[in-house]
Amino acid sequence: MLTSAANDIPDASGAELARLDALLEAMPLAVAVFDGTLALVATNARYRDLTGLDTAQAVGRSIYDAFPNALADLTEQVDIAAGGVPVVSVRVPFQHRGGRRLVEATFVPLTDARGGRGVLFGGSDVTEREELREDLARSVAQLESIFDVLPDSVRVVDADGSTVRTNAQAQLEHAPARPETLRELWQLDRPRTLGGTTLFVHEHPTARALRGERVRGETLEVRRGVGGTPAVIEVNSNPLYDPHRRVRGAVTVERDVTERTRLEQQVRTEADRLERMVQERTSELLALQEAASRDRRLAAVGQLAAGVMHDVNNALNPIMAAAYLLEMNAENPVAVRDYAVRIARAAETGAATAARVGRFIRQEPLLGSREESVDLSVMVEEVVAMTRPLWQERAKGGVVKLEQSLAPKAMVRGIAGELREALLNLVQNALDAMAGGGTLRIRTVGEASEVSVAVSDTGVGMSAEVRERAFEPFFTTKGVNGTGLGLAEVYGIARRHRGRAEIESMPGEGTTVRLVFPAGAPDRPPVVEAPRRPRQVRRILLVEDHMDSREFMQALLESDGHTVRAVRNLEEARELLEDDSFALDVLVTDIGLPDGSGWDLVAFARERRPALRIGVVTGWEPRNEQDPACDFTLRKPVGAADLLAEIAGPA
Repeated sequence: MLTSAANDIPDASGAELARLDALLEAMPLAVAVFDGTLALVATNARYRDLTGLDTAQAVGRSIYDAFPNALADLTEQVDIAAGGVPVVSVRVPFQHRGGRRLVEATFVPLTDARGGRGVLFGGSDVTEREELREDLARSVAQLESIFDVLPDSVRVVDADGSTVRTNAQAQLEHAPARPETLRELWQLDRPRTLGGTTLFVHEHPTARALRGERVRGETLEVRRGVGGTPAVIEVNSNPLYDPHRRVRGAVTVERDVTERTRLEQQVRTEADRLERMVQERTSELLALQEAASRDRRLAAVGQLAAGVMHDVNNALNPIMAAAYLLEMNAENPVAVRDYAVRIARAAETGAATAARVGRFIRQEPLLGSREESVDLSVMVEEVVAMTRPLWQERAKGGVVKLEQSLAPKAMVRGIAGELREALLNLVQNALDAMAGGGTLRIRTVGEASEVSVAVSDTGVGMSAEVRERAFEPFFTTKGVNGTGLGLAEVYGIARRHRGRAEIESMPGEGTTVRLVFPAGAPDRPPVVEAPRRPRQVRRILLVEDHMDSREFMQALLESDGHTVRAVRNLEEARELLEDDSFALDVLVTDIGLPDGSGWDLVAFARERRPALRIGVVTGWEPRNEQDPACDFTLRKPVGAADLLAEIAGPA
């Protein structure tokens, strides 16, 4: 510190030294001052953190020994600066206790009060910046490689229609001409519909995308090459938006489908001819039927993809509809409560879907508060009713006979949706194994300590090797038709419900998969509500960058009587925590903040205000066990009751 160098600066007052000391500490650089003898007289905390030297070790040390952990020889730079010539922006690696750091160092000559020539060292840690720059360079290089290797023509234009970027295929298709604007491209291509209607430039898919329209799968005829050879292209075009949702350009992807179109036309012509000559060309007709069968299979794949998208959107549709109805019925308290409950249920469903992958990988146990009593026998009947319309299709048109043996009150405790999904998987696998038909047997057994459900088929069965790997993620015997997640997910569900999964199978003799769970009581005894503790008003600092989330969480906390100060970033939160006049009981922070990590804020708050109750709300996997400075962790979407209970603190 400067005060340790008072004897070397005789003309400086204590107040001046204090101000200089404060100035050094406020600087964002690692700073060290060396006098005319090149002895260290002043440092700041960043220098000491960088070099690992404390104040006692640093002051008086020679400049040549002042950087003990530098991984480069700085003698030349020191000598140059001591000779009166500044040395600016030298990249020097340091071995820091937190790992290797890269510092941009500057050595500036100084003249002290005795006329001696000293040196001022300033160092800026650029490790993260350089790492980000390298990552960005790698990402750009990868994207450029992908961009150029695409077999389709890709063209990016700005808001004025000027070409910003093209890939190699686009340049090849328009060689030797290089259209630089949308109008030049339109003049070269002379696009028209397959029906022969010429497009004006404002009707071009790229021009429509510049007006905010998304163009999908539009087929056009264009002229390409020196001789203007006709070609058929399939065009997709998307607008490019800036952060304010203003159109700043468009990207257009063109695929040459000339050959495909010719073949489709040829197939149609051939089909017409075959209808007139069916007796002479039976073999050709069979070939066309096989082509049509392939098309139907592709359509089925498309329907499957649409079904998956439908299932995902099902979690959002009730929320959007209920939110609209909530607004329309704002004056009706009964309707408001009803729609609010529906929104909460839909949000819980979406949250459970998002969390399933993580739970599957870790096979973590269930949270008791989310469990309920489930009758496996009743659930079996539900699954049978749900899947029966698909049995014939799953069994390739064969007849499937059902044999059931269901125990009354086969009760377990768990999440009904996951248990139902496990049974659906088992029934569908059994049907797939019985191409041509067979017998599907489902049996539930209830005992004092365990309840089991077994699904059996009379299909092809499994070899010993397949049986051993059946529960492995991504292992499948169905080729491209399987994902390898069905039985793996069933196994994960059984483990999460404190149970187990068993397989019995022999080649040619069918398969039985049995799920065994701890028995659960059908009815829970009534819970005697504990007397409520008197509500204690808390002073809360809420840190959340997402505006809607911040406003709703603030409204929730204030509705419970608390006083809330809400900010959006790390900097604003630090300023309030450093203000001793700002009274505070609880800090609640998000993790992904625009100017840093919420975990850094937790550590800062714990050091600045040790008695503060600190909580983290995150959309990522909770890591509270890795950070003891945090009192509680909640995962988004946050339940109102959970948040208010944590704010109140332990009983």
